[in-house]
Amino acid sequence: MTYSSNRIPFFFRFNGVNYNNISINTNGFITFGAVSSVAANYGPIASTETYDGAVSAFGIDLIGLFGTNADRSAGSPVLSNVVSFAGVVAGRLITGTGIATSATIISFNQSAGTITMSAGATSTGNNEIIQIAAASIVRSTQGISGSRVHTIQFKNFRRYITTGTIDNLNFQIKLYETSGKIEVVYGNNTEGPTPVYGQVGLRGILHSDFNNRTTASDWLNTAAGGTNDVQCLISSSVFPPSGLTFVRNPPATTVNITLIPQGFYNLTTLKLNKRDTVTAYLRNTSSPFIIVDSAKAVIDSITFNGSFYFNNTSSGTYYIELKHRNSIETWSSSGVVINAGSVTAYNFTAAASRAFGNNMILKGTKYCIYSGDVNQDGIIDASDLSEVDNDAFNSLSGYVRTDVTGDDFVDAEDVSIVDNNAYNSVSVVRP
Repeated sequence: MTYSSNRIPFFFRFNGVNYNNISINTNGFITFGAVSSVAANYGPIASTETYDGAVSAFGIDLIGLFGTNADRSAGSPVLSNVVSFAGVVAGRLITGTGIATSATIISFNQSAGTITMSAGATSTGNNEIIQIAAASIVRSTQGISGSRVHTIQFKNFRRYITTGTIDNLNFQIKLYETSGKIEVVYGNNTEGPTPVYGQVGLRGILHSDFNNRTTASDWLNTAAGGTNDVQCLISSSVFPPSGLTFVRNPPATTVNITLIPQGFYNLTTLKLNKRDTVTAYLRNTSSPFIIVDSAKAVIDSITFNGSFYFNNTSSGTYYIELKHRNSIETWSSSGVVINAGSVTAYNFTAAASRAFGNNMILKGTKYCIYSGDVNQDGIIDASDLSEVDNDAFNSLSGYVRTDVTGDDFVDAEDVSIVDNNAYNSVSVVRP
């Protein structure tokens, strides 16, 4: 059975696309996109169906009935010599030969090996199969906004066959907000005398886009699948240990940005006086230029480069916006083409035209972002100068925002830079 359009409380990025709903198939997997899988999909990774992608914990023909074997006596509500209690739940329907219609489980005693039903058995039989409607699929969300985890839990499932009914399969699929991480976590799993194989892994829009696992002997040493139809075995001796977790961390989108804060650049050493942190934002290229993603990086003092890793970015064209603790906010001159999961480079130091509105200053042979916006209000003016001048008068030192040269001292050199930029009314230039 497929349960379509299950909304989750955040956008989850899968294969470069944001989704806020999923479809759940009782055959052990979830899918993304507007098109759900058919109910009779028993191989979600190899299937030629057209959903946008799948996460399969154990894709096979499953059913929400737990089966076991027991003895019964006509007229007695007590079943004895019960083989397994893995999926036995009080209040659930119980069916089988000699079981009264609509009978439910009242109680059970594992030590005694008994189940008490709401009605007496209609006939006598020994070691016969009974079925219990024990399975459940439960969804929940934990965490705070920005770092929430949405969990889809499959509990007490078994394969859809009439024999080997003491199967009991339990697992979770976890979706992580922002990072796009996926976890498949296995609980206690038991298997009857007949081995069962299921598909485990991920699939994209096409069934040729897959990342799956296979094993016939050891779940702790699975191998990457060479084809989309490989499977993992569960048997009485081969099964995922409780707590085993498969993790998918999507590749980050990397933008290597070269930039120099004006005050930090030392013309004597041709290096920065200090390595420092810069925040980069990716913004849409059409008004109102909404922020799509952000990342922080430390700018190297020799190469002037920082590697910014974006985890929530799809392929597209974006403005790059830079923010440094005491520099003027600076934008790229135009949209930059960025491909999700790949590496892009952008060099602000090469020319004034690399910044929107040519809003940089030439220092030596390098173009630098303006220093001196210590209060980060978008303009270098008397308020910034006053703050730097006061700290210089008091000989303030250390990692402070008024140290626009990055030498850990606030002095006349800092005052001079801010004073010159304030005189020239340097401010943010945006699209």
